[in-house]
Amino acid sequence: MNGKCYPSTKSFHVNFGDTVKIRFGNIQMHHHPIHLHGHQFYVVGADGFPIARHTQIAKNTILVASGETWDIEFLANNPGIWPLHCHMPHHVTNNGAPGVGGMFTTVDYG
Repeated sequence: MNGKCYPSTKSFHVNFGDTVKIRFGNIQMHHHPIHLHGHQFYVVGADGFPIARHTQIAKNTILVASGETWDIEFLANNPGIWPLHCHMPHHVTNNGAPGVGGMFTTVDYG
């Protein structure tokens, strides 16, 4: 994430009540189903273009295909340390090493 593998990724530090917007972009050749624990998010943009509020959908996982960008937005209303990661098991390891690695970070707030 952002060119880093966990544990070298940076957590998203947010405050309770924040509206958090994240843009996912994929320049690789493989797709990535990105999943956020503890929250529902709205898909608010696609490939740099906003999506009208009345057509936005709520999700907790979004498939980011090669060459795509997706913008998501969620309300930080469930304090904790929440994983944000690719939902393909072999994408959250560091070359098969034990433990969590790869495309993984957290959203943190108390």
